[in-house]
Amino acid sequence: MLRICLLLCCLCTVVNCRADSIEVYCDDWPGFCQQDGKGIYLDLVRAIYQPHGYQVTPHIVPYKRALAVIAKKGGDMAMGVYRDEVTGVRQPRYPASADDLTVFMLKKWQPTWQGEKSLQGQSVVWRRGWAFDKYIAVTMQWHEIDSDEMALQLLGKERYRYYLTAGVLYANEDIPANLHRAFLRWIPTYPIFADTPQGNRMLQLWDKGMVELIRSGTLADIYKHYQLYDYYQGFIQELEAKAVK
Repeated sequence: MLRICLLLCCLCTVVNCRADSIEVYCDDWPGFCQQDGKGIYLDLVRAIYQPHGYQVTPHIVPYKRALAVIAKKGGDMAMGVYRDEVTGVRQPRYPASADDLTVFMLKKWQPTWQGEKSLQGQSVVWRRGWAFDKYIAVTMQWHEIDSDEMALQLLGKERYRYYLTAGVLYANEDIPANLHRAFLRWIPTYPIFADTPQGNRMLQLWDKGMVELIRSGTLADIYKHYQLYDYYQGFIQELEAKAVK
């Protein structure tokens, strides 16, 4: 009888020590969410949840599929989502990052560029699923495509006037010589959580964990590890000011 009790105790210990899995979905974004399991998004998720005994399981899938999986409660969380972009999910107070909304155009259009109002009525293209029309006040003739490289080619052929994207995806040396880039503004990107009891627990831990990472300097260190701190310094400082309140 004693041996049976000891065996049951051992089994309970194994079950209690086994880490719960968090199924994380995100697109393949260099520096943020990569096929090799590295990236700012995935490092943030691990830093927040692993101390609570969770094992992070990343799934690299196209962006729209990631959103659909969480909306249908087929996973726990997805990364890199705009505020209120998806219905039927939970979203925290603190973002993980932000898109540096950037406009590419032929250099011939640079002298007449006057910021966002120059997009009014113009032919604009962006990557499928990015939904910039929800965050830009003017009306555009916008189209979606599947390839960033194709977008730059279409600009060169004057098929479209402007290309909207996240500027961090392009080093200056990667931009064709005939193109000009202009920064518009930061658009914060958040995780979304499934509308489930587990999703609600994940949301609560996220906001608490992000405040701790910001105040301890760990958030800045994660960005520095991927050589992106200087680029995102202004955005990170905004988060640091918010976490003090």
